[in-house]
Amino acid sequence: MHRSGFTSLFVLSVLILTTWASCNKDNRETKNAEEKFTWIEWNNTGTDTTIYYLSVNGSDENNGTSAQTAFKTLSKALRKVHDGGKIRILPGTYSFSIVLENCKLQNGIIIEGYKGMPVFDGKLNLPAGLFFDKCAHIIIDSIEFRNYTDFGIGGTFCQQIVFRNLILQDNGHKAELKEWGEMDGFGIYIDESDEVLIEGCEATLNGPDPKIFPDPLLGTGIDTYRLKNSIIRNNHSHHNIGGGLLVEDGVNVIVEGNEINDNDLDASVDDWWDGGIWVDGGHDIFIRNNNFHNNIGPGIEISDEDNQHPTGYVLENNSSTNNYFGILIWNFGTTDWPDTSILINRNNNISDNQQKDVWIMP
Repeated sequence: MHRSGFTSLFVLSVLILTTWASCNKDNRETKNAEEKFTWIEWNNTGTDTTIYYLSVNGSDENNGTSAQTAFKTLSKALRKVHDGGKIRILPGTYSFSIVLENCKLQNGIIIEGYKGMPVFDGKLNLPAGLFFDKCAHIIIDSIEFRNYTDFGIGGTFCQQIVFRNLILQDNGHKAELKEWGEMDGFGIYIDESDEVLIEGCEATLNGPDPKIFPDPLLGTGIDTYRLKNSIIRNNHSHHNIGGGLLVEDGVNVIVEGNEINDNDLDASVDDWWDGGIWVDGGHDIFIRNNNFHNNIGPGIEISDEDNQHPTGYVLENNSSTNNYFGILIWNFGTTDWPDTSILINRNNNISDNQQKDVWIMP
């Protein structure tokens, strides 16, 4: 059926106005969310091994150098600690949303839970707990992040960042940082970074809630983009509204010893599926000794969405069972396993899945 020129012009005008209104709305939401961050530009020169303490009962008027004289806010501690120092956070519930910028260290700093696991709570209002922009040599250990609108913890353009023994729960239910890219709601969100280690973390119940069609539909427990020379190991990502783990455009990334289960991967209303683990693009990615089970969708998903012609994927000693699909492979131009220069499939147990064990689409 042919539409008149007037009707086509009318539809185009409506589309332009709708797009303009949507972009303006996204800009406003992003600006409003960014204003909730405390932005800290690193300018602490020199090295100093002083340990600073944080307590819900502390005061920023204290010197912060003992549990009895602890600071109250992380922003105060970050403005005091130097390269080589440490921040210890006593148990309790804190409500922070901090961006640390240009913190390029030599000896590094450690921010850790002390004598128990503290909780950073976004109270369904703050966008993220901690975000690192152009930072190096930082370890975050033994902290729980929950109830942040966009993600629990993340970073961009970082080097030698460690996220260890963290709990990421109930984050990303209502993402507001729309201008930050595909901000669909995550536990961990890190991109464009080198020598990242994510280990011993638990990511659960993250992602948009309820699902929003068409955008965003699904989030991710651990979301990574363009990581290099990095390791993601011994994490548990489960019951997320979206994928358990995304490795997109990674280079020399090791994914080992993770358990990924019971994630809601069903985006079939929009003609796609998320993955328990989804690997797309990049090269030299090693997926070994992981357990993918009981996911609503493919336990493992491997694709070449943007026709980058990836190589050097190794899939070894993994188990993918009792998912809707064991493994989904697509856009490699074949209905069979891709060439071994692209993907080595070795000693994996892909069985007892509900719909298909192996689903390959050209």
